[in-house]
Amino acid sequence: MKLKLFYLLIAIFGLTNITACSDDDDNNKPAVNPNIPEAVAQAFKDKYPDVDQSKVQWETKGIYTVAEFKTLANQNDVEAWFTKAGEWKMTENDYGKDLFMIPTVINEAFVKSEYGTWQIDDISYYEYPTESSNFYLIEVEKTGQPDTQLYFKTDGTTIKTTTDTNVDITPDTQVQPA
Repeated sequence: MKLKLFYLLIAIFGLTNITACSDDDDNNKPAVNPNIPEAVAQAFKDKYPDVDQSKVQWETKGIYTVAEFKTLANQNDVEAWFTKAGEWKMTENDYGKDLFMIPTVINEAFVKSEYGTWQIDDISYYEYPTESSNFYLIEVEKTGQPDTQLYFKTDGTTIKTTTDTNVDITPDTQVQPA
């Protein structure tokens, strides 16, 4: 009886190991979606090697191919923008309404601004190939006032404050002081 149980356990263990094996060659395939240009898929994999590509949503926005995914660390929504040739142009990190997700210097700059008591609608960080172009955008609202966008450099300096126009920011959007 003990011998039969022993053989049964070995058989179960063997089957578990066989079914747990996967084709490791699949890890070299950059594109999960066959409609994504190979150059874009490879550029995405190079920039974000830890992202599970099977969970990436791809779409076209104008002349760009955009990868939408969640980060592993804090599960915030991310959009990475690429040209059709695979050149990374911009990444938008959406932090929701949580001031504690952003650097203290940006948090303090917002709180000290004239809008520090307004309700936060959304916080985003925009990253570009040229680091000096990176910025934070805090969208705020207050009853009786127009929704407002506050743009901050990564050092906490205010770039500009504008009325929210509900226009999406793309790699081509110019963020200059008003």
